[in-house]
Amino acid sequence: MIKIARSYTGVPYRIGGNDEQGIDCSGLLCNTFKEFGIKLPRVSWQQSEFFPAIDIPNIRTGDLVFFSVNGKVVNHAGIVTEVRSEDEVIFIHASTSKGVIEDNMMTNYWKARFASACRPDFGK
Repeated sequence: MIKIARSYTGVPYRIGGNDEQGIDCSGLLCNTFKEFGIKLPRVSWQQSEFFPAIDIPNIRTGDLVFFSVNGKVVNHAGIVTEVRSEDEVIFIHASTSKGVIEDNMMTNYWKARFASACRPDFGK
């Protein structure tokens, strides 16, 4: 799953986008899971409710993470690509300014906007 998501690294951000010409955060998740025959909802707040929720101390590679960037509604999503320590949890997402990149979700910026996490169920 991580390999598929990383294949989009560097693709520019485009709202509503879902291909190599431009992609948004929920499109990145949709395209990644489509490779496994799983049809995720197209918007991030619905994606956040699709799989069972987990707590941050239990987070691991492959988990989905969701953020409220502009207020209280979940409007940003990513996939955890590496858990290096409790202070360094790397996730891939579609940044509006930098396209598809990996960031540490334990920075002050992302921690302040964290909304939830869930663990994919590939039997769904």
